[in-house]
Amino acid sequence: METMTGIPKDKLNEVLSVLSMTKLKVVSIDKAQDGTYSVSYSTAATPAKATTFAQISASLPVSAPVANMDLPDLPPPGAAGPFVHARSIAYKTVLYTDAEGRDEIREGGSRSWRNCNPGNIRKGDFSLNAGAIGDDGSFAIFPDEQTGTAAIIALLKTSKYINLTLRDAVFRYAPPSENNSAAYAAALAERTGIPLDTLLSTLKADEFRKVARRIQEIEGWKPGLIRANAPAALRSTTTSAIISSAASATQDWMDIARREAALPAHERSQWPDPGENPRILNYFKVCSAWFEADGGDEVDWCAAFVNYCLVTSGHMGTDHPGARSFFWNKKGQFISLPKPIPGSIAVRRYAPFSDPKWESGPGHVGFVIAASETTVTLLGGNQSGTVRESVFPLVSKDASGAVTAKFIAFMMPAIM
Repeated sequence: METMTGIPKDKLNEVLSVLSMTKLKVVSIDKAQDGTYSVSYSTAATPAKATTFAQISASLPVSAPVANMDLPDLPPPGAAGPFVHARSIAYKTVLYTDAEGRDEIREGGSRSWRNCNPGNIRKGDFSLNAGAIGDDGSFAIFPDEQTGTAAIIALLKTSKYINLTLRDAVFRYAPPSENNSAAYAAALAERTGIPLDTLLSTLKADEFRKVARRIQEIEGWKPGLIRANAPAALRSTTTSAIISSAASATQDWMDIARREAALPAHERSQWPDPGENPRILNYFKVCSAWFEADGGDEVDWCAAFVNYCLVTSGHMGTDHPGARSFFWNKKGQFISLPKPIPGSIAVRRYAPFSDPKWESGPGHVGFVIAASETTVTLLGGNQSGTVRESVFPLVSKDASGAVTAKFIAFMMPAIM
């Protein structure tokens, strides 16, 4: 049995989801005095049932759902068009992206509003066929309210519902195991004026629309804030003031990074195949809109770790699993630094260096612990296969004197 500790309350469901996805059985969930949780889970399995990454990745995308997500170029200017991809990126926060890479965030409000899912329809084949563009782990996310409303009507017209009475349909739609179905049905009948013994098959188009609108009300539709996926305007425009403000906030993400580094080695490290460390997989799940699937927890996960620490502490990440995404800085969420300072983010690039945009190719990213004239000490993930501190030369050369790796950027999150 293994135990994962230090899980924040708002991340508990995500961790449990990853454990379920990797076929690991949860044995116990305990709350610590600091408000975090520990989850014990069983890793026992016969060789025939051992979790392989092929099994895990079957439901994970292998490329960016929107091409611009994996490009250094900014999306075209202007308002976002129809959204084609969406996902939950933080507590009560959903990121929507259009086909050109333009995006916006829905924050706060009710879950149904954030997901443009007025009926709180579960994720699955039906929701995808009804136009869902993502999910929050349990419920579908639709591109707009109209599509979500149409999905309610489409669901009620399926063979599972169309021959039921309104009462029976409610008890299937909102079962007693999860809802007060009787109260739900009574409220729906009162607000629509449709008797509970009415067969759905006899309803007219305007009556279906009325039922859908009332379901939206009963499910608790409550608007929140729609905003750009970008840092707000900085209070100060001077580099020294920005750096000073950001440096004072480094504890936010560094506390999380140090907490992860303090875990038992097995919890913070890659596992030998065929097993996959669910904690590392969760770094990807939290930090990026897509997952570079080849290799399981052996894939380069340094950027996933840094993004996880930033996002979990309430700061913007890059929504990308590659170190190069920090160099791109597409949202302008990082301030460039002339030199490394403790708590800042350091980006290291490996040869070749012929592409100034760094569209592809290997790199590394981590948090600066210390620096000298020739070296930088980083606290990061995927450093010798684990979360730890490691020392890197500012510039690495081969026997012939050719540069094989170098630090190309030091940056700090833009703090308001």
